Amino acid sequence: MTASKSNIRMETAPDGARLRIGHWQTGVRPVGTVILVHGRTEFLEKYAEVTAELNHRGLDAWAMDWRGQGLSDRFLNHSQKGHIDRFDTYIDDLVWFANDIIDPRAGPVVVLAHSMGGHIAVRAILEGALKPKGLIATAPMIALPMTRLGALGAGLLSRVVSGAGFGERYGPGMADYDSARVRFEDNPLTGDRDRFDRIHVLLADNPNFALGGVTWGWLNAAFRSMAEIRRLSRGVSGMCPARICTPMDDRVVSVDAQTRLCNTVGGWEQIRFEDARHELLMEIDDIRNRFWSAFDGFLRTL
Repeated sequence: MTASKSNIRMETAPDGARLRIGHWQTGVRPVGTVILVHGRTEFLEKYAEVTAELNHRGLDAWAMDWRGQGLSDRFLNHSQKGHIDRFDTYIDDLVWFANDIIDPRAGPVVVLAHSMGGHIAVRAILEGALKPKGLIATAPMIALPMTRLGALGAGLLSRVVSGAGFGERYGPGMADYDSARVRFEDNPLTGDRDRFDRIHVLLADNPNFALGGVTWGWLNAAFRSMAEIRRLSRGVSGMCPARICTPMDDRVVSVDAQTRLCNTVGGWEQIRFEDARHELLMEIDDIRNRFWSAFDGFLRTL
């Protein structure tokens, strides 16, 4: 197979924000196009292995650094704070990216979305704003791993704090990224030491990629958007087919919420990955091989 071509550039969103775009073009005639939708804190370079695997399958790959992270424009003077006004802004960016920037050469357009990106893609599809041929979401942030009562309390608190004018302050326990605090042992993201280390080498080499914790404003926006997904998903059918890939050892987002989503939305199926942590695409080879087998099988159905 001939080598792929990459193109990374800046594009200007309709509201003037400068967003960083990546396109990895397979060296053969593509059989389809994949839109990679990143999670919180992520950036284009983190997915180099994934884009190469997509190209190897004859698929063009596109991705974008979310506003507020990577090398796209950041919201606050304190650039390490993870902040957003409302998740509708993310959805607008994704729809603009999919409709105005991406130019599929051939084949179906499929969304591959992770964590916060999975949340945004799911909501955009449920709202009818995004219409891919299919969706594959890994560990989508449908809810956080807390009780319904705990989520109601946290959502109310974040709304009150944000409304009082403190939305740009770090949320509870949040701080800047600090490499000195990074430990592989008992990390919630991956069981693969090499892939874990690779990410933090990228951050050491490129400090501007780093992003710390979230603000009260981000939390308020997230809780509101999670409630909106619950409302939109009730009794819905006729959406594009989807596979929700759930790492069963996830401690970052709710596993049960992903099950409820698939039980509610007609035609959406859950694939469970035992012994897998949150970042399924950064996991050990055995888990990743299972994912790619499921991915290839899903594409054959489209």
